Amino acid sequence: MRLCILGSGTAIPVADRFPAGYLVTTAHEKVLVDCGPGVLRRLAQAGTSIANLDAVLLTHYHTDHCADVAALLFALRSPHFAGRPPLRLIGAPGLVRLVEKLMEAWPWLQPRGYELQLEEVTPGAFAIGNTQVTAVPIRHTAQSLGYRLTTAAGSVAFSGDADECDELVELARDVDVFVCEAATPDGCKIDGHLTPSLTAAYAARANVRTLVMTHFYPECIGHDLRAQAAAAFAGEIVLAQDLMTVAIGGTAC
Repeated sequence: MRLCILGSGTAIPVADRFPAGYLVTTAHEKVLVDCGPGVLRRLAQAGTSIANLDAVLLTHYHTDHCADVAALLFALRSPHFAGRPPLRLIGAPGLVRLVEKLMEAWPWLQPRGYELQLEEVTPGAFAIGNTQVTAVPIRHTAQSLGYRLTTAAGSVAFSGDADECDELVELARDVDVFVCEAATPDGCKIDGHLTPSLTAAYAARANVRTLVMTHFYPECIGHDLRAQAAAAFAGEIVLAQDLMTVAIGGTAC
């Protein structure tokens, strides 16, 4: 089970960080968590074709987490991908309306040569093949969900964008890897987001093995984010970088 960071940044364009996107590869499935602008290019750089994606999970509908959904739907109409297995696009209620509006603006996003399965989910459990998924409501928008993915090989949880809420502990309890936003340095908190010490405190309460901090705004440049987090969390701390891979339960490589 392996995690590839496709985008560790935000809506603010910077040279070395694309907006949110994460690829989880298991023995049987490839699952994309969030699909921000540019993530499809990062996916190609990581050596994975969109032909091989089984599902896309969206944590919420802010543009930096889902803009490449339109690009994905347009690309999948190519004859290159005709006959591929159905693609599951999964998110909170509002997903169907979002996709309908995209297709209203751009009719050429309508599926051709493959089946698109739109699935609106509420907090609870469901499966993607052999991967068990748990969706947990997270404080950010009214539609925000965190996801926990579990297989026989390990577990990984994604906060999406998040503000302070105890549901983060429920989401990440005892996981091998917790991918959690730490948007700005300590002392610079902005509404709807976390700082390294807050993120680390939730990781400690949840007893996670490895904390991967991500979703860094430019304000993070020049700050020792790892040290800020280490004051509250004694486990392994990884600062996400685009195209970094992390073995679930292991270390960055």
